Amino acid sequence: MPSYPQKPRPTNNPLLEEARHLRLKKRFSQHFLIRETVLKAICDLMDLSPTDQLLEIGPGGGFLTEKLLATGCQMTAVELDRRMCKHLRERFPAAQHPNFHLVEQDILKFDFESFTATTPKFKVVGNLPYQITSKIMFLLAGELYQAHYPLRQQITQLTVMVQKEVAERICAHPGQRAFNPLSIALQYWFEPRFDFVVPASDFYPPPKVESAVVTLFPRPEPLIQVNDLDLFSRLVRTAFAQKRKTVRNALMGGSFASGAEIDRIFARLGVDTNLRAEAISVITFGELSNAFGSNASQN
Repeated sequence: MPSYPQKPRPTNNPLLEEARHLRLKKRFSQHFLIRETVLKAICDLMDLSPTDQLLEIGPGGGFLTEKLLATGCQMTAVELDRRMCKHLRERFPAAQHPNFHLVEQDILKFDFESFTATTPKFKVVGNLPYQITSKIMFLLAGELYQAHYPLRQQITQLTVMVQKEVAERICAHPGQRAFNPLSIALQYWFEPRFDFVVPASDFYPPPKVESAVVTLFPRPEPLIQVNDLDLFSRLVRTAFAQKRKTVRNALMGGSFASGAEIDRIFARLGVDTNLRAEAISVITFGELSNAFGSNASQN
C-alpha cells in the first residue's frame, strides 16, 4: 500500500498545539491534519506554480493552505465554519497574501458558474468531510450518465483526502472486492491514482478510520464510447444491486433482454455468464451497454 515519506514523529509538534487551541465543532466533523510530512507530500502532489488556479475545499485551520500559498498559486478556499474563516483571515491577511481568496460557504452551494467564468481551468485539493464525500465527488466529477458536465472539462487535477475505504473503491480494479459502481462512475471519466494512506494518528482529533489521498485526472476521452449513458448507468446499477448473483441473472430481472438474448450478447462479446459484477471491467460494461442498446433498437 503506498505511503508518504516516513520521518520520525517530532516529540513537540507545533501543529498539534495549534490545533488544540482551535475551537472545533462536532457538526462539521473536523479533524486537522497535523503531520508535517503529509502536508508537504500533498503540496508536492499538486505541482503548483504561480500561474496555477487552485480551489481548496475545507481549509480548516489553514495548515495545508500555508504550504499551498507558498508556491505562489492563486487560491480560492471555501470554508463553512465561521470561526475557522475568522481564523483564516487573521492568519492570511490580504495585504500579505494577495493570492488568497476566502469564501465562507458550504462547498455544495458554491457558485461554480461564477467561479469558472473567471477561472476556466483549475486544480482542486481538499480534506473532504466523510459524511458528504460522495456528494462532493459527484458535484466535481459529474454523474456517470452526464455526457456534458462543464466542471469535468475545467478541473485539471482533483487531489482529495477521503476515508481509506472510499479511496480503495475509487481506484479498485476489476476482480477486487472494492470494485463497485463508484469505481466505474469515476474511472469512466477520470484516471485515478492512489497516492498514500494517512493513519488516524496524523490528525487532531484522530478519526476512527484511516484516510488516504487520491488524485484524479480527467481523461481526454471517456474510457470507452458508450452510445446511451442512461442505459449504461442503469445497467451498472442493476448488475451491482445483488452482488451475490451473476451479472447474467441480475440483468434478467432488469428488463434489458430475454435470457436467450442476454446469452447471445454475452457469447458474442466473450463474457462469461458466471461472472459477478465486480469481475467485469468498465470497458466490458460499456460494450454490454452498447450491445443491449443495439439489440433493443432492432426489436
